[in-house]
Amino acid sequence: MPYINITRTPGVGLPEYRAVVAELGDQPIAGQLLHIVGVSDGALHIVDVWESAAAADRYAAERLFPAFERAGVRPGPDSSVHAFEGDVISEGEV
Repeated sequence: MPYINITRTPGVGLPEYRAVVAELGDQPIAGQLLHIVGVSDGALHIVDVWESAAAADRYAAERLFPAFERAGVRPGPDSSVHAFEGDVISEGEV
């Protein structure tokens, strides 16, 4: 069952996002099915869909958090993450 993370980070924008992405490099991200990013109301919003919670956790621990450190990006205390298991429904089934 897919695992979905929706992150909202006030005060962080696309320049900080790009700095973290640069630190991640171009190695494929195992288990990530979808990644969408945008800015709204002064906050960075990211939606990720993963094969599993384990894949998301592994990526965060092994690659994402170290990339944040190297890029010098520190999300503030008002950042939020909503994570939950989901389902895939094709357009014709809605």
